[in-house]
Amino acid sequence: MKYNKVLIKFSGESFGAKGKTVSDQKVKQIVTEIQKLVKAKVKVAIVCGGGNISRWKDVKKGDRVEVDLEGIKGTLKNVFPLERLLKKAKVPTKVYTSFAINSKYPIFKYSQVKKDWQAGKVLIFGGGTGHPFFTTDMAAVLRGLEINVDLLIKATKVDGVYDSDPVKNSQAKKINRISYQKIISDQLKIIDSTATCLAWDNKLPIRIIKWEEGNVIDVVRGKNLGSLIQ
Repeated sequence: MKYNKVLIKFSGESFGAKGKTVSDQKVKQIVTEIQKLVKAKVKVAIVCGGGNISRWKDVKKGDRVEVDLEGIKGTLKNVFPLERLLKKAKVPTKVYTSFAINSKYPIFKYSQVKKDWQAGKVLIFGGGTGHPFFTTDMAAVLRGLEINVDLLIKATKVDGVYDSDPVKNSQAKKINRISYQKIISDQLKIIDSTATCLAWDNKLPIRIIKWEEGNVIDVVRGKNLGSLIQ
């Protein structure tokens, strides 16, 4: 199946390289992929993760709300170079944030977002949902539903859904197709359970893929990569 409207959630790790929290070389790889999608007349929206900056599951100390709020702001450290390099590549781009900040970025406003989306601009959504306790996975599902995408692609460091953590268990088995309910009942951590519930309620399909240049465009063209949650 081919897709015309997608939201891609790039994990924070997609932006970093060894010794660098954010690497222009890594960001350029993302930009190249977006250029291919735009050239193929695919509407593209992006949510940037912030795991390369800060996240509660790594910190697990102090005030959870304060840590989450810092993580929310931290996602903008990935948004800044992505927007800069997309515009340098002459890709029409608009950034919206989930909260008011002292910068050039407007806060999310559905009526304006809808106009930019219909005009074919690449949309970047920064700052997660703007609220603690909600992950950027949740933001990706929420924004994907708001602009009515055909597919949410989570581009991350593993190549799909496994029955256990493949990093910790070399015997973990990959699952090519899985239900939202199974993700939740088996407590599989590849995607946030709250985000999974929202996608399930609204029948938004999610494909989990390993982020490598070429993988996203292949999925959009119908290649069966990674794992499909539906």
